[in-house]
Amino acid sequence: MDKKKKSRELVSFNETQLNEIYGNISFTIILVQPEHAGNVGSIARIMKNFNFNKLVIFNPIEEVAKILSYKTQGFAMHGKDILLNAEIIKLKNPEEHSIEFKEFLKIYDLIIATTAKGARYTNINRLAIFPRDFTIPVSESPMKIAILLGKESRGLTNEEISFADIVLRIPTGDEYPTLNLSHACGIILYEIFNKINNLNIGRGKHPVLLADKADRVILYEFINNLINKVKIRIHKEERVLNAFKNVYERALMSKKELSLITGLFSKLFSVLEDLHLYK
Repeated sequence: MDKKKKSRELVSFNETQLNEIYGNISFTIILVQPEHAGNVGSIARIMKNFNFNKLVIFNPIEEVAKILSYKTQGFAMHGKDILLNAEIIKLKNPEEHSIEFKEFLKIYDLIIATTAKGARYTNINRLAIFPRDFTIPVSESPMKIAILLGKESRGLTNEEISFADIVLRIPTGDEYPTLNLSHACGIILYEIFNKINNLNIGRGKHPVLLADKADRVILYEFINNLINKVKIRIHKEERVLNAFKNVYERALMSKKELSLITGLFSKLFSVLEDLHLYK
């Protein structure tokens, strides 16, 4: 194994890289009339987990002081900066909520609403798709996408949903389909995160580097030499080598695993030489 090459790969390794085709897209999470500060803090935390940083709290029912309180910051953990930098829009006249909300949403190019209902499709306003079926758009110019989450007690209203372009619903068991607000947000952000990023195995200071083709070729050379030396019948040589290749190509083999396996074959050669079983 090339130790210098491995060292360079470790230095340059990033577990998560935004796919460049989505470089012009920005997401904003909009909490519509949230009722509990703890959920707001938990959402800020989950946003931090998945690299989302724009949070809008529109006309909260919960007191603004509680949303920004030290206790709520505890729920946010390392997402405290997202919470404290959130745009909070508190309306003086509750009756103007729908009008003001519709006007506010005009700054976004694509609006995604969320619902826990819609399984029977009896309400055309709630005709929803699953997050995994949502296709992230590609745009050559800057594109703003809003994700709407409704109040904990009843979610988004039909009118609020009517302002959206797409409605998402998370599939759940029939007996209890309603998720906690922060849990639902986490699932949706996870699905989007997976769609817009190139993800690599491994994390932290000691990431798992996968064996590449050049690494595997070295292993196959060891195996092929062993096959030749132990005098496997000629008509089986290729089949045996292909059997090893099939197994290793199906596996996500790390460089460390490959190094250990290659070391075993190298040791085996040394033992056979010492026993004079082949020259």
